[in-house]
Amino acid sequence: MNNEPVAWMLNGKLHECDPSDWAKEEYPSDDVIPLYLHPSKTLTDEEIQDLWAEMDWSGQPELEFARAILRKAQEK
Repeated sequence: MNNEPVAWMLNGKLHECDPSDWAKEEYPSDDVIPLYLHPSKTLTDEEIQDLWAEMDWSGQPELEFARAILRKAQEK
C-alpha cells in the first residue's frame, strides 16, 4: 500500500481532491490536514476464542475482554 493521503480535512470539512489543485491563496497549506488509510488489524476466530478462554471473569470482564482483543490486534 502506498503512503499517500486519501483525502484532506480543511476547516472541519472533508475534501477528496488533492490540495495541490487548490488555489494557494484560497486554502493555506497550514490549514490542510492529510488523512491516511491504514491496513486493518484483525484477529481470527481462533485467536478470539483463545482470548475468551483465558479470561479472568471477575471484575469487569467485558472491558477486559475488549482490551485483550485490542492488545492482541496491535501486536500484529
